[in-house]
Amino acid sequence: MNAKMKAAVWVGKEKIALQEVDVPKLKPGEVMIKIAYAGICGSDLGIYAGKHPRAKAPLIMGHEFAGEIVETALPQGSDLKVGDRVTVNPLISCGICQPCQTGHSHVCRNLGLVGIDCDGGFAEYVAVDADRVVKVPPGMPLDIATLVEPVAVTVHALRRSNFKAGDAVVVLGGGPIGLLTAFSARYAGASQVILSEISEQRLKLASDLGFTVVDAKQDPGQKILAMTGGDGADVVFEAAGVPETAALATQITKITGQIVIVGVFKEPVPLDLQAVNFRELSITGARVYTQKDFQIAITMLEREPGIASVISHHLPLEKAEEGIRLILSGGDSMKVLLHP
Repeated sequence: MNAKMKAAVWVGKEKIALQEVDVPKLKPGEVMIKIAYAGICGSDLGIYAGKHPRAKAPLIMGHEFAGEIVETALPQGSDLKVGDRVTVNPLISCGICQPCQTGHSHVCRNLGLVGIDCDGGFAEYVAVDADRVVKVPPGMPLDIATLVEPVAVTVHALRRSNFKAGDAVVVLGGGPIGLLTAFSARYAGASQVILSEISEQRLKLASDLGFTVVDAKQDPGQKILAMTGGDGADVVFEAAGVPETAALATQITKITGQIVIVGVFKEPVPLDLQAVNFRELSITGARVYTQKDFQIAITMLEREPGIASVISHHLPLEKAEEGIRLILSGGDSMKVLLHP
């Protein structure tokens, strides 16, 4: 292995530079992964814009990635070995706070992520703690394996909810997380999955994949109520993270139904708590995932080949900034993958 590698380095607000940097040196308990693909996530957009509160330049971003183990610093007999095809649960938890001590390390008070709090996958190689490594099935293409992390986000949201097979579901927002949430709901047995979105390209993609779609620019509330017999959805998954969908969610959830917040809101938004009170709605937050969610996500990806449609672009690593700008432009992009 060479001593140097290529990396797309965030060097400051709205600036990424392709640099030759040192290949990371393994510490005991770590493995070296040769990156095959890394996905660009919404949090990467925030870092790029200089708005992420923890990210400090220079930084190699990227927490959605898959590849092959090429070196280990593990004791003999370890389950992980050179040649294993893997992805990574990128969460970094402290292990000592109350959530960590009570089995909820995914909402650690000091939660960090590979690619935000330390260098990540927008490079040829990354060193990660072996405890975070998840093997992928032999037949799974590594670009598909890159989707395990975002699929796990949506699996976790569904498992946090009161959803039952046969329920009617509405997903607000048709970006990668919204579309993957729709897939997760259908996979779990929803009788109806309605997806509301403003982008014509994303509406067409969701429709082509068999979901009922509603144009969010044209009175989506009334249309969704009509589609659900006037009652509203059993569970509404908010996956857009904007004030308009927060307001809409309380209007389209059935009496005694549930709203699950999947999207990340950049700032506090108004919410109709009177509707929550009078209609006995419940609101549940869902943040990241657990190791169990990762395993379910892998099984789901094996059984649902249509999920691959969420990948819209494969770009070389040197076009990382172009990939970010492509997503920010709001065009026809969905999940953009980078490959060294």
